[in-house]
Amino acid sequence: MFSRAEKGVQLPTFTGVAFVNDLLKAENAAKCPGLHYVVFEPGVINNWHLHEGGQVLIATDGIGYHQIEGGKVQVMHPGDVAICPPGIKHWHGGSKDSVFAHIATNSDPDKQGVQWFEPISEEEYESLSGATK
Repeated sequence: MFSRAEKGVQLPTFTGVAFVNDLLKAENAAKCPGLHYVVFEPGVINNWHLHEGGQVLIATDGIGYHQIEGGKVQVMHPGDVAICPPGIKHWHGGSKDSVFAHIATNSDPDKQGVQWFEPISEEEYESLSGATK
């Protein structure tokens, strides 16, 4: 449905290659939040982080995960939506055996700050390998 970015990026806050494509820049005539199409290679997730203005994720392809700190892991399939409130730590990314894609947007265009933390442990991630429903 959406075009994957032509080149992948290896960011220090991701465990591997991801493809990030801006669907709508944050600065736009409608003053809407920016929309970003992110494709995670199998097994790639991002570190714990928080968005000053909150974040909404809309799964579009594959199987992925989202977790708010202190909560259960949400298994995401195309059409699922994850909401992370402003200033709350969370992580998200692909399952071990599937590419995962989502549209991501910050909830408040006036609060664009992101703070990054440590990744989840390999043991935690490996324990999710059977979680696909």
